[in-house]
Amino acid sequence: MILKNNHIKILFLTFFLIRGLNFYAQDTSFKSSPDFLFIMPDSNVLFSHQPELNFIYHSPDENDFNLYKTNGDLINQLPTEKNHEKYYELAAALWNLNKLLQAEKMFLNILNSTIKSYNSADRPSGGLSVNYKNSACIYLAKIYGEQKKFQKALSYVDKAVKKYKATYSYGTAYIDQQDEYNFLYAACYEGLGMHKKVLDLLLPGCLNWDSPILIRSIKKTYTEKEIKKYLSDAEKSIRCSIESFQSDAKIAYDNVQKDEKKDTMRYYAGTGTMILFGRKITLPYPSLEETEQLTKKYYIRCFRKSSFYESLATNKIF
Repeated sequence: MILKNNHIKILFLTFFLIRGLNFYAQDTSFKSSPDFLFIMPDSNVLFSHQPELNFIYHSPDENDFNLYKTNGDLINQLPTEKNHEKYYELAAALWNLNKLLQAEKMFLNILNSTIKSYNSADRPSGGLSVNYKNSACIYLAKIYGEQKKFQKALSYVDKAVKKYKATYSYGTAYIDQQDEYNFLYAACYEGLGMHKKVLDLLLPGCLNWDSPILIRSIKKTYTEKEIKKYLSDAEKSIRCSIESFQSDAKIAYDNVQKDEKKDTMRYYAGTGTMILFGRKITLPYPSLEETEQLTKKYYIRCFRKSSFYESLATNKIF
């Protein structure tokens, strides 16, 4: 079934389709995972249980092994204009192969290099152009994070964000990059015991994706009694604004004939906010049924079904 909605906000479904291939489902600890898992969100369930975006993973393939076999001699060399592409590719392959000391050495050489290609040229990467040194900083942050050198890891995330900036050709690439930055910042903050910084960073998106880092930080910041009070207060604080016009969605079926009638679903949409752990949160866009209207009760029901709420209310351990 193909859903075509005249209301512009329904495009968030397309957004999930585009971004889905970048999502990895795993715990938030700094560890490797060779497996790829793509889960399509259920568009009919608000605040659905979605896997956290984890950007710390090792995923070696045949190309990585071949690079190591044919270009391994570059490990003990410095980058040059002639070898700069293979040099970077080998460093990334070493990360995937979990050869962290060798990868660290090469990424530090890239970062410290004065050759023009590493200081002026960008490396195209899925809708964005990343400075080679931006990528080197991200990899070094991951390496030091896995080694639990969180302060050092944090310094390299800062360099990637503030010093060696990426440029973007479309909005989804920008969002993907920000998700990676936010994950790395949060992992470093957690490792350094800076739990309130984790809350500031991740609470705005807490109802879209599972985040064990966020749940652990909340439980280390507040007592069980305080958490229950905050959840109760959050429900009371919900405010929703109903749109004055009716939205409609045209539903067409696969292989439908041109002269066949298409179903139309009509509903009143809107937006909502809540105060959660002292921070104002914009609630996810509602997914309403035929003739349904957005109400506070609707948001309360969805909030209580969210994985965020369940993880805190049921005292799950992460």
